[in-house]
Amino acid sequence: MSKTNKKLEELRAEVDRLDAELLSVLEKRIAIVKDIAAAKEDDDTHLAFRPGREAQVMRGILEKHKSDLSDAVVASIWREIISAVCRMQKPQSVSITAPEKSVGYWDLARMHFGSGTPMSLHKSPTVVLRDVSTDPTKLGLMPWINVERDNWWEHLAQGGDTVPKILAALPFVQNETGAFEDLNALVIGQAEPEPSGNDVTLFVVMTQDEVSRARLNEFLNKSGIGGHCLDSRSPAVEEGDWLHLFQAPDFIRQTDPRLEKFAELIGDSVIKTVVLGAYAVPITQS
Repeated sequence: MSKTNKKLEELRAEVDRLDAELLSVLEKRIAIVKDIAAAKEDDDTHLAFRPGREAQVMRGILEKHKSDLSDAVVASIWREIISAVCRMQKPQSVSITAPEKSVGYWDLARMHFGSGTPMSLHKSPTVVLRDVSTDPTKLGLMPWINVERDNWWEHLAQGGDTVPKILAALPFVQNETGAFEDLNALVIGQAEPEPSGNDVTLFVVMTQDEVSRARLNEFLNKSGIGGHCLDSRSPAVEEGDWLHLFQAPDFIRQTDPRLEKFAELIGDSVIKTVVLGAYAVPITQS
């Protein structure tokens, strides 16, 4: 046997040993997850999906890894593990809106929620909204809000116990090899958003009267919220109300006192304020 072949066999043996070690560690992780699932049986939640916690984990992993693997590859490995253990704890499926470039939206969902998560594809966002509103174990994938075209977010502005909230933004880690890398989407579900440490919040203010976007942006800054008004929708009927959509560079809960201050600055025209949800700021590759 040549010296080169002996070295090669030694390296392959080391790879086999590491594979066995990886499998052993993975099995230990799964065992811990089973204990977590047992402890959460009576927590009155329908989803194990924790987007804020998952974002923190992914940021930590990608900060630590030093191999020649791309961030997208490392992220896909952990996303498979995270999604699989979520489904071990509680049922989870994804309803996908794909009005165009269907393969791209499907790819976004599959990359984030893993190869084993049940998924369905729909052209109409109305179908996805109905799916997620009637089934608390479902998550929905909605196209990124295009203020010139989309109105699905108006459904979320109704508020209520079964009305979904925005929970995440995809892709969380951009895969530069994708054919549809220009696509972005938002994940909705019957759960409460949670902070990740670097977040964006979307919320709506309903008013009886028209308020200029310039004044709304001025009041945003005075209230300490920051961000800007994305869109103002005029009433569909003469006696209807105005809807103003805002994006803020912070995690904001419905009870945040800054929202109350913002409403006071707008004045008596305000009918209600509804937080549509929040998402962890995606990771951009350098």
